[in-house]
Amino acid sequence: MSLILVDENIPAAEELLSALGEIRRFRGRELTSAEVKTADALLVRSVTRVDAQLLRGSQVQFVGSTTIGTDHLDTRWLDSAGIRWCSAPGSNANSVVDYVFSAICVLPGLLETLRGGGQAGIVGYGNVGSRLHRRLAALGVACRAYDPLLDIVQCPVSDSLEAVLNSDLVCLHTPLTRKGPHPTAGMLDAKALQALPAGAVLLNAGRGEALPDRVLQELLIERPDLKLVLDVWEGEPDISAELLAQCDIATPHIAGYSQDGKWLGVTQIAQALAEHWGATLPKVEPAFLVPAPTIRVSGELDELALIRQAVLSVYDLREDDRRLRQTFVSGADFDELRRNYPARRELAVLDVSGQGALPESLRQTLVALRTVV
Repeated sequence: MSLILVDENIPAAEELLSALGEIRRFRGRELTSAEVKTADALLVRSVTRVDAQLLRGSQVQFVGSTTIGTDHLDTRWLDSAGIRWCSAPGSNANSVVDYVFSAICVLPGLLETLRGGGQAGIVGYGNVGSRLHRRLAALGVACRAYDPLLDIVQCPVSDSLEAVLNSDLVCLHTPLTRKGPHPTAGMLDAKALQALPAGAVLLNAGRGEALPDRVLQELLIERPDLKLVLDVWEGEPDISAELLAQCDIATPHIAGYSQDGKWLGVTQIAQALAEHWGATLPKVEPAFLVPAPTIRVSGELDELALIRQAVLSVYDLREDDRRLRQTFVSGADFDELRRNYPARRELAVLDVSGQGALPESLRQTLVALRTVV
């Protein structure tokens, strides 16, 4: 029987893949070449570096990452070794967009600014950035995006980096690249970020290395008016306590950790593995999903109050911020927060009752909030 190694944070692998082989779990940062030696397939998340050092001499034929990024995979070596690899692009994109919306709703005055003629700037117009733009635009928020790898057809709100940084909210949603004409590692320095308007919010839910610690600390010395929201960190899991203290919101790389995103990611990879082996997956209902959140709304709410109620009833990132800060007080582990992350659904599945009594404008606002593009 084939042996399939699966990261312990990937849900429902036993239900999906047990017909294809024996499932054995591992901790993402602790996987060794000895453990992998007799495996036939390897399913990982972003914390596991997959390269020649890990896999040379093993019998692994397939590597799947249930995440959207591939910077942890040495794809060139995998190709040269004849090992099939794949990732799950877009699987957690809606979860990350929900994270941004939660930040917008909890930071004082930001929702009012954006809905009152402000602008959101998006750096990186991939699956996350493009969906964030479309959902913000559906709510009437002006957006500009910077992605030098795309043309105006692929990114209809394309603009210069300077124009994008001149926004009330600037969101980074880039992969991590170190080569090519536009590497993202250290792509923004403190000088470039000085272009941020007074009181602007800088949010990074892409890769920590795009905004190195020294850049952010240097920036905040010169611009204490700026607000900083970080979900990703340079040097994870060993993150800077000093930088954490300077953040308005700090979370442990969980923006994409919704149950819906995890389920979509694992099903994408499971299907790819089944096809690689010429097998058929069983039909599985994801039993681990908690019920969809429910709220009751009334026509007495104004639009901004409705947005906050809907978003925060699904996901309030202040709880993740509190848990991360408490981790440093108690001496707990960064990865432990991710390993034991509470169940969270997405805005797309929000069950809203009482809509019949809502004015049409408020009903359309709910539709825009919950739309998955």
